[in-house]
Amino acid sequence: MRVMNERPLENALTLDESESVLGIHVFSLLSRIQAGEIKSARARSGEMLIPGEEMERLAGAGALISAPVASSQRLAAKLTDERLGIKRTCGALRRDGESLSYKVPGHVGRFTATGIKSYRAAFGEIAEAVEFLTRLKKQLSEPSQRPASSETEICTPQIGRWQVRSTLPNLGPSEILLCERENDFAVIERFRGDLPYARANGNAEVLLQGNDARQLSRDFNSNAQLTLEFMSSNLVAKAQKIAWEEFPDDRPGRIVAAISERCRLAVANEETISENRKLAHSVNRGMRV
Repeated sequence: MRVMNERPLENALTLDESESVLGIHVFSLLSRIQAGEIKSARARSGEMLIPGEEMERLAGAGALISAPVASSQRLAAKLTDERLGIKRTCGALRRDGESLSYKVPGHVGRFTATGIKSYRAAFGEIAEAVEFLTRLKKQLSEPSQRPASSETEICTPQIGRWQVRSTLPNLGPSEILLCERENDFAVIERFRGDLPYARANGNAEVLLQGNDARQLSRDFNSNAQLTLEFMSSNLVAKAQKIAWEEFPDDRPGRIVAAISERCRLAVANEETISENRKLAHSVNRGMRV
Protein backbone atom coordinates (compact mmCIF):
# COMPACT_ATOMS: atom_id res chain seq x y z
CA MET A 1 0.00 0.00 0.00
CA ARG A 2 1.45 3.35 -1.04
CA VAL A 3 0.37 6.29 1.11
CA MET A 4 1.41 9.82 0.13
CA ASN A 5 1.90 12.24 3.03
CA GLU A 6 4.67 14.52 1.81
CA ARG A 7 2.56 17.47 0.71
CA PRO A 8 -0.95 18.88 0.97
CA LEU A 9 -3.37 17.20 -1.41
CA GLU A 10 -5.77 19.95 -2.36
CA ASN A 11 -7.42 17.92 -5.14
CA ALA A 12 -7.60 14.62 -3.28
CA LEU A 13 -11.00 12.98 -2.89
CA THR A 14 -12.35 10.89 -0.05
CA LEU A 15 -13.26 7.30 -0.82
CA ASP A 16 -16.97 8.19 -0.85
CA GLU A 17 -16.28 10.96 -3.36
CA SER A 18 -14.06 8.66 -5.40
CA GLU A 19 -16.83 6.04 -5.44
CA SER A 20 -19.26 8.62 -6.83
CA VAL A 21 -16.83 9.70 -9.56
CA LEU A 22 -15.66 6.23 -10.63
CA GLY A 23 -18.86 4.28 -10.01
CA ILE A 24 -17.18 1.38 -8.18
CA HIS A 25 -17.60 0.41 -4.54
CA VAL A 26 -15.33 1.58 -1.72
CA PHE A 27 -14.46 -2.10 -1.11
CA SER A 28 -13.02 -2.28 -4.64
CA LEU A 29 -11.01 0.89 -4.10
CA LEU A 30 -9.59 -0.21 -0.74
CA SER A 31 -8.71 -3.69 -1.98
CA ARG A 32 -6.66 -2.10 -4.77
CA ILE A 33 -5.07 0.36 -2.37
CA GLN A 34 -4.04 -2.58 -0.20
CA ALA A 35 -2.59 -4.38 -3.21
CA GLY A 36 -0.54 -1.30 -4.15
CA GLU A 37 -2.49 -0.77 -7.38
CA ILE A 38 -3.90 2.63 -6.34
CA LYS A 39 -1.88 5.41 -4.70
CA SER A 40 -3.52 6.90 -1.62
CA ALA A 41 -3.08 9.56 1.02
CA ARG A 42 -4.47 10.26 4.49
CA ALA A 43 -6.33 13.28 5.77
CA ARG A 44 -5.39 14.64 9.19
CA SER A 45 -8.39 12.79 10.60
CA GLY A 46 -6.94 9.51 9.35
CA GLU A 47 -9.52 9.11 6.57
CA MET A 48 -8.16 7.68 3.31
CA LEU A 49 -7.93 9.91 0.23
CA ILE A 50 -7.10 9.34 -3.43
CA PRO A 51 -4.94 12.11 -4.98
CA GLY A 52 -6.37 14.02 -7.93
CA GLU A 53 -3.73 12.82 -10.38
CA GLU A 54 -4.40 9.23 -9.40
CA MET A 55 -8.12 9.76 -9.91
CA GLU A 56 -7.40 11.07 -13.40
CA ARG A 57 -5.50 7.86 -14.16
CA LEU A 58 -8.31 5.68 -12.85
CA ALA A 59 -11.09 7.56 -14.63
CA GLY A 60 -9.26 7.84 -17.96
CA ALA A 61 -8.25 10.72 -20.18
CA GLY A 62 -10.71 13.58 -20.38
CA ALA A 63 -12.71 12.58 -17.30
CA LEU A 64 -13.96 15.39 -15.07
CA ILE A 65 -12.49 14.85 -11.61
CA SER A 66 -14.12 16.85 -8.83
CA ALA A 67 -15.87 16.17 -5.55
CA PRO A 68 -19.63 15.72 -6.06
CA VAL A 69 -21.59 18.71 -4.79
CA ALA A 70 -23.69 16.53 -2.48
CA SER A 71 -20.62 15.20 -0.67
CA SER A 72 -18.94 18.58 -0.16
CA GLN A 73 -21.27 19.29 2.75
CA ARG A 74 -22.30 16.67 5.30
CA LEU A 75 -26.02 16.07 5.46
CA ALA A 76 -27.54 15.44 8.88
CA ALA A 77 -28.34 11.80 9.45
CA LYS A 78 -32.07 11.06 9.68
CA LEU A 79 -31.88 7.46 10.87
CA THR A 80 -34.04 6.38 13.80
CA ASP A 81 -32.59 5.32 17.15
CA GLU A 82 -33.81 1.79 16.40
CA ARG A 83 -31.84 1.78 13.15
CA LEU A 84 -28.78 3.12 14.98
CA GLY A 85 -29.13 0.51 17.72
CA ILE A 86 -29.65 3.10 20.45
CA LYS A 87 -31.73 1.93 23.41
CA ARG A 88 -33.03 4.05 26.27
CA THR A 89 -32.65 2.62 29.76
CA CYS A 90 -33.60 3.65 33.27
CA GLY A 91 -30.24 4.80 34.58
CA ALA A 92 -28.90 6.51 37.67
CA LEU A 93 -28.09 10.20 37.84
CA ARG A 94 -24.60 11.60 37.50
CA ARG A 95 -23.23 14.18 39.93
CA ASP A 96 -24.21 16.93 37.53
CA GLY A 97 -27.80 15.65 37.56
CA GLU A 98 -27.83 14.28 34.01
CA SER A 99 -29.22 10.79 33.56
CA LEU A 100 -27.09 7.98 32.14
CA SER A 101 -29.96 6.64 30.11
CA TYR A 102 -28.77 5.31 26.72
CA LYS A 103 -26.93 2.19 25.61
CA VAL A 104 -25.42 1.31 22.23
CA PRO A 105 -24.19 -2.01 20.78
CA GLY A 106 -20.62 -3.00 21.59
CA HIS A 107 -20.23 -0.57 24.49
CA VAL A 108 -20.50 -1.56 28.16
CA GLY A 109 -21.17 1.90 29.58
CA ARG A 110 -24.10 4.23 29.13
CA PHE A 111 -24.48 7.66 27.55
CA THR A 112 -26.29 10.77 28.74
CA ALA A 113 -28.77 12.65 26.55
CA THR A 114 -25.93 15.03 25.64
CA GLY A 115 -23.50 12.24 24.81
CA ILE A 116 -25.98 10.28 22.75
CA LYS A 117 -26.61 13.35 20.59
CA SER A 118 -22.93 13.27 19.62
CA TYR A 119 -23.10 9.53 19.02
CA ARG A 120 -26.16 9.92 16.78
CA ALA A 121 -24.40 12.48 14.60
CA ALA A 122 -21.08 10.64 14.33
CA PHE A 123 -22.35 7.08 13.96
CA GLY A 124 -25.35 8.18 11.90
CA GLU A 125 -22.92 9.34 9.21
CA ILE A 126 -21.50 5.83 8.78
CA ALA A 127 -24.40 3.61 9.91
CA GLU A 128 -25.46 2.52 6.42
CA ALA A 129 -21.86 1.66 5.54
CA VAL A 130 -21.58 -0.42 8.72
CA GLU A 131 -24.77 -2.27 7.74
CA PHE A 132 -23.15 -3.04 4.40
CA LEU A 133 -20.04 -4.31 6.19
CA THR A 134 -22.21 -6.72 8.16
CA ARG A 135 -23.94 -8.01 5.01
CA LEU A 136 -20.66 -8.40 3.15
CA LYS A 137 -19.13 -10.23 6.09
CA LYS A 138 -22.03 -12.70 5.93
CA GLN A 139 -21.48 -13.23 2.22
CA LEU A 140 -17.84 -14.07 2.90
CA SER A 141 -18.53 -16.47 5.77
CA GLU A 142 -21.83 -17.97 4.57
CA PRO A 143 -21.97 -18.94 0.86
CA SER A 144 -25.75 -19.31 1.13
CA GLN A 145 -25.96 -15.53 1.66
CA ARG A 146 -24.46 -14.82 -1.77
CA PRO A 147 -26.96 -13.99 -4.53
CA ALA A 148 -26.56 -16.06 -7.69
CA SER A 149 -24.85 -14.39 -10.61
CA SER A 150 -26.63 -13.88 -13.92
CA GLU A 151 -23.28 -14.40 -15.67
CA THR A 152 -22.26 -17.81 -17.01
CA GLU A 153 -19.31 -16.53 -19.01
CA ILE A 154 -17.01 -13.53 -19.00
CA CYS A 155 -15.23 -12.42 -22.15
CA THR A 156 -13.42 -9.10 -22.53
CA PRO A 157 -10.43 -7.97 -24.62
CA GLN A 158 -8.44 -7.37 -21.41
CA ILE A 159 -8.78 -10.83 -19.80
CA GLY A 160 -10.14 -13.12 -22.52
CA ARG A 161 -12.85 -15.76 -22.07
CA TRP A 162 -13.64 -17.40 -18.70
CA GLN A 163 -16.44 -19.69 -17.47
CA VAL A 164 -18.15 -18.62 -14.24
CA ARG A 165 -18.09 -21.39 -11.62
CA SER A 166 -19.37 -19.68 -8.44
CA THR A 167 -20.29 -16.34 -6.94
CA LEU A 168 -18.22 -14.54 -4.33
CA PRO A 169 -19.28 -11.17 -2.81
CA ASN A 170 -21.79 -8.97 -4.62
CA LEU A 171 -20.89 -5.30 -4.21
CA GLY A 172 -23.75 -3.77 -6.18
CA PRO A 173 -21.80 -1.95 -8.92
CA SER A 174 -19.80 -5.15 -9.41
CA GLU A 175 -19.73 -8.80 -8.46
CA ILE A 176 -16.73 -10.98 -7.73
CA LEU A 177 -16.74 -14.41 -9.35
CA LEU A 178 -14.67 -17.58 -9.28
CA CYS A 179 -13.99 -18.52 -12.90
CA GLU A 180 -12.25 -21.30 -14.83
CA ARG A 181 -10.41 -21.57 -18.14
CA GLU A 182 -9.01 -24.99 -19.05
CA ASN A 183 -7.03 -25.99 -15.91
CA ASP A 184 -6.65 -22.43 -14.65
CA PHE A 185 -8.81 -20.57 -12.15
CA ALA A 186 -9.24 -16.87 -11.40
CA VAL A 187 -11.11 -14.57 -9.06
CA ILE A 188 -12.55 -11.89 -11.35
CA GLU A 189 -14.39 -8.69 -10.56
CA ARG A 190 -17.06 -8.04 -13.16
CA PHE A 191 -18.35 -4.45 -13.34
CA ARG A 192 -21.95 -3.73 -14.19
CA GLY A 193 -23.23 -1.09 -16.58
CA ASP A 194 -21.26 1.69 -18.15
CA LEU A 195 -19.24 2.79 -15.11
CA PRO A 196 -16.55 5.48 -15.57
CA TYR A 197 -13.92 3.13 -14.10
CA ALA A 198 -14.98 0.31 -16.43
CA ARG A 199 -14.86 2.57 -19.49
CA ALA A 200 -11.23 3.40 -18.68
CA ASN A 201 -10.05 -0.01 -17.41
CA GLY A 202 -12.35 -2.63 -18.90
CA ASN A 203 -15.50 -4.37 -17.66
CA ALA A 204 -13.62 -7.11 -15.79
CA GLU A 205 -10.34 -7.45 -13.90
CA VAL A 206 -8.50 -10.51 -12.61
CA LEU A 207 -7.88 -10.17 -8.87
CA LEU A 208 -6.22 -13.54 -8.22
CA GLN A 209 -5.20 -16.46 -10.42
CA GLY A 210 -3.99 -20.04 -9.79
CA ASN A 211 -4.55 -23.75 -10.47
CA ASP A 212 -6.27 -24.64 -7.16
CA ALA A 213 -9.84 -23.32 -6.90
CA ARG A 214 -10.23 -23.99 -3.17
CA GLN A 215 -6.94 -22.32 -2.28
CA LEU A 216 -7.81 -19.38 -4.49
CA SER A 217 -11.13 -18.95 -2.66
CA ARG A 218 -9.36 -19.12 0.70
CA ASP A 219 -6.80 -16.56 -0.43
CA PHE A 220 -9.54 -14.24 -1.62
CA ASN A 221 -11.49 -14.57 1.63
CA SER A 222 -8.34 -13.80 3.63
CA ASN A 223 -7.63 -10.69 1.55
CA ALA A 224 -11.28 -9.63 1.72
CA GLN A 225 -11.26 -9.90 5.51
CA LEU A 226 -8.32 -7.49 5.62
CA THR A 227 -10.19 -5.13 3.30
CA LEU A 228 -13.25 -5.23 5.57
CA GLU A 229 -11.03 -4.31 8.53
CA PHE A 230 -9.54 -1.50 6.42
CA MET A 231 -13.05 -0.26 5.61
CA SER A 232 -13.95 -0.42 9.29
CA SER A 233 -10.97 1.70 10.37
CA ASN A 234 -11.69 4.22 7.62
CA LEU A 235 -15.30 4.56 8.79
CA VAL A 236 -14.09 5.16 12.35
CA ALA A 237 -11.81 7.95 11.06
CA LYS A 238 -14.79 9.49 9.27
CA ALA A 239 -16.93 9.39 12.42
CA GLN A 240 -14.04 10.61 14.55
CA LYS A 241 -13.74 13.78 12.49
CA ILE A 242 -17.39 14.63 13.23
CA ALA A 243 -17.13 13.81 16.94
CA TRP A 244 -14.03 15.93 17.55
CA GLU A 245 -14.85 18.87 15.27
CA GLU A 246 -18.55 19.26 16.02
CA PHE A 247 -18.80 18.00 19.61
CA PRO A 248 -15.44 18.75 21.28
CA ASP A 249 -17.04 19.31 24.71
CA ASP A 250 -18.97 16.01 24.79
CA ARG A 251 -16.11 13.60 25.58
CA PRO A 252 -15.51 12.75 21.90
CA GLY A 253 -12.87 10.17 22.81
CA ARG A 254 -15.55 8.05 24.53
CA ILE A 255 -17.87 8.42 21.55
CA VAL A 256 -15.14 7.35 19.13
CA ALA A 257 -14.18 4.37 21.34
CA ALA A 258 -17.78 3.10 21.29
CA ILE A 259 -18.04 3.53 17.51
CA SER A 260 -14.66 1.91 16.97
CA GLU A 261 -15.67 -1.19 18.92
CA ARG A 262 -18.97 -1.42 17.07
CA CYS A 263 -17.22 -1.22 13.69
CA ARG A 264 -14.66 -3.79 14.79
CA LEU A 265 -17.37 -6.23 15.84
CA ALA A 266 -19.14 -5.75 12.48
CA VAL A 267 -16.21 -7.39 10.70
CA ALA A 268 -14.79 -9.61 13.46
CA ASN A 269 -14.66 -13.39 13.20
CA GLU A 270 -17.32 -15.32 15.14
CA GLU A 271 -14.69 -16.66 17.56
CA THR A 272 -13.66 -13.12 18.50
CA ILE A 273 -17.25 -11.99 18.92
CA SER A 274 -17.99 -14.95 21.21
CA GLU A 275 -15.00 -14.13 23.42
CA ASN A 276 -16.02 -10.47 23.62
CA ARG A 277 -19.56 -11.40 24.66
CA LYS A 278 -18.21 -13.62 27.42
CA LEU A 279 -15.96 -10.79 28.61
CA ALA A 280 -18.80 -8.23 28.52
CA HIS A 281 -21.05 -10.62 30.46
CA SER A 282 -18.34 -11.07 33.08
CA VAL A 283 -17.82 -7.31 33.37
CA ASN A 284 -21.56 -6.66 33.68
CA ARG A 285 -21.89 -9.27 36.43
CA GLY A 286 -18.98 -7.68 38.24
CA MET A 287 -20.58 -4.25 38.03
CA ARG A 288 -23.77 -5.55 39.63
CA VAL A 289 -22.00 -7.01 42.66
